[in-house]
Amino acid sequence: MKRVKLLGYLFILPAVTAMIFVHIIPMGWGILISFRDLNIRNIRDWRTAPFVKLDNYFSAFDNVSTISKRYIQSLKNILVYGFFTITIGFFLALGVALILNKPFYGRTFVRGLILIPYITPDSVAFNFWRFIFQNRIGILNEMLLRIGIIKEPVMWLVGKNTLAAVIIASIWKGWPLTSLMLLAGLQTIPQPVYEAARIDGASAWQCFKYITLPYIKPVIKTIMIMNILWNFHAYNQFRVLFGSNPGIHAEVPNTLIMREAFEHYNYGLGSALSVILMLIMLTITLLYLYFFRFRKEED
Repeated sequence: MKRVKLLGYLFILPAVTAMIFVHIIPMGWGILISFRDLNIRNIRDWRTAPFVKLDNYFSAFDNVSTISKRYIQSLKNILVYGFFTITIGFFLALGVALILNKPFYGRTFVRGLILIPYITPDSVAFNFWRFIFQNRIGILNEMLLRIGIIKEPVMWLVGKNTLAAVIIASIWKGWPLTSLMLLAGLQTIPQPVYEAARIDGASAWQCFKYITLPYIKPVIKTIMIMNILWNFHAYNQFRVLFGSNPGIHAEVPNTLIMREAFEHYNYGLGSALSVILMLIMLTITLLYLYFFRFRKEED
């Protein structure tokens, strides 16, 4: 029995070691330097950096500094971005999953085909969308002009339309994985359940509401928490589409953190902003576990 336990520990040792060096140690280091005024002048010996207590954290919400205004706006932007990306992407993915769950010629090929946006590297996918959103030569403006929806080219990559642009690109990039997960959930539903419901006179909507949704509910819960956490981590799409400074209309926490830490060399402030974001995500995760797992066990 002891040998079996030892073998199990040996199997997980590489994963635990990787977690310690890749996640735990950097996280601890980030928390440690978030209490210091660490910058390019004292980075060689971080112990000489002044200990500023919670000043870096207060800077994020003091309502006076530029950093505070941009950080609060970035949190608002990521909430708007996440809401529309997750909501629209989910319903699009659900519709496609329901179609792909039905038998038709070439279904396997189509199932593989829809994954192309998701498996395309971010640098390629969002550069492709950057070309589409170009002001004068972009495909989107050309189509909208020809249809008559707009009378002059729209600035998608600069100004107030930037957030809408990145939402469109992110929905295109992310919905295939959600669709595949929903399709996997749909395929676990026993067909005799549908047959029995139809015999009893259930309509298509009633079958969806009382059979399909309850069966795929666990999958939906998993998809939602994954998408929420992924969207709070959003960075690549903003960086590729807009560069290191996407502007106030499309600023998100990660772009601000990266710019403060690695362009302005305010490592202590960047770490504090990262810790705040981590605490927000931890709160969301705990609330999810409470409402969808712990309360279910209590009931």
